[in-house]
Amino acid sequence: MGAADERDLEDGEGRLTKAEVREAWPQIRPSSIRAVARANGVRTSATPSRDLTREPTYHAADVRRVASRIARGEADVASWQRADSDAARDDATPGPPVRQPARWGPENVPGLILLAIVVGLILWGLTSPDNHGTVTNFVR
Repeated sequence: MGAADERDLEDGEGRLTKAEVREAWPQIRPSSIRAVARANGVRTSATPSRDLTREPTYHAADVRRVASRIARGEADVASWQRADSDAARDDATPGPPVRQPARWGPENVPGLILLAIVVGLILWGLTSPDNHGTVTNFVR
């Protein structure tokens, strides 16, 4: 590597973010970019990018080299990593809605209050002295 290339790498030039790699590799699923880069020898930075994603940056020359290999069909890419594969189409088709488990939240408060009142009334009715001896006769 020449002195100019080293300077470019130090300055951050010659590096691409994950979003830029996605533009260069439209055939690759976004979730597979890191794996495809690793499998095809794309150099990444040791420090994460300065944007909010904190993803590593990718060496621009390597990305261009792999992009041409992907276009020719010579790159090391599994079929499920391709955006145009059957697996990608299956992931894109909506399936049945997934039922979320019940969660406790503010929308449950009125029902919980009502339940507490009902249980309290039942317990009060069973233990009050004017219930005509229902509990005492039942226990004895």
